Amino acid sequence: MPDIPFWNKCNNKCVMCTNLPSFAGQPGAHYGLKGQIGKLERYLKGLGPVYLKNAGRAEFVSLTGGEPTLHPDFFQLLSYFRARLPGVPITLLSNGRRFADGKFAGKFCAMARPPFSVAIALHGPSARVHDAIAGVKGSFAQTVRGLKNLLAAPGAPRLEIRLVLHKKSAAALRKTLEFLLENFPETAAYGVTAIHYEIEGMSLANHRRLALKLSESAAGLGDCLPLIRRFADFRLYHFPLCLVRKELRELCWITLPPEDRIYPDKKCGRCVLKKKCLGLMLEYYRMFGDSELKAIKK
Repeated sequence: MPDIPFWNKCNNKCVMCTNLPSFAGQPGAHYGLKGQIGKLERYLKGLGPVYLKNAGRAEFVSLTGGEPTLHPDFFQLLSYFRARLPGVPITLLSNGRRFADGKFAGKFCAMARPPFSVAIALHGPSARVHDAIAGVKGSFAQTVRGLKNLLAAPGAPRLEIRLVLHKKSAAALRKTLEFLLENFPETAAYGVTAIHYEIEGMSLANHRRLALKLSESAAGLGDCLPLIRRFADFRLYHFPLCLVRKELRELCWITLPPEDRIYPDKKCGRCVLKKKCLGLMLEYYRMFGDSELKAIKK
């Protein structure tokens, strides 16, 4: 199943957002209740291309944005998707701010029947860092409160906290991990995923401010290995195996479709880890090349 743009409006202005402002400028009616139902039904019936990303994958659904929780018919549409996709894992991608409302969080948890998960981005260990990246004052406090409400709600779906690494966030990685361990010490109750940022949308427009090489990102993770080991479920997205420490390779996942990644033959052709490796994100390769890669021979 695909990535589904649930709603195109957002209450954050993240500097590394993979969307351009033109996406939010589209009429909301394109993503309304009737339109979303119609698109899903066409997709389920195989009536031509409906969704663009991961359309050929059948093992999951990602509800993306904008900010999905801002949809005026959020709960009605959520109920419909869950009913029409029984047994299919659904992940809601969110900034978590709406969940700062305890009643909203409780209602969501009651409706998000498994298999269901919610992934929330945390941009730093403080309002100073997080709000500067999210582009909205007060967003850190709401996101943290939302995380706490979800963890406290009965029957809550699996919670994933996402750390998107770029120049502005990677410098605070250690303090962010320390913040999580101090404020959310029951690490078995949630997962953490560190993601090297994707170069598209606003992250491309803000490239000079955000540019971070994978080798730098991986080195920062290696320096934080003792902290990473304290989390029950820690994952890495978008990292080639040759760039991370051996101890971290088992945490690397391949989450991008084949058309969005590349294995440069001179670097990857004889690497013994190739079959288990993401390679390079295609847009990253176009921007930075492959000089950082090193084939693992044994």
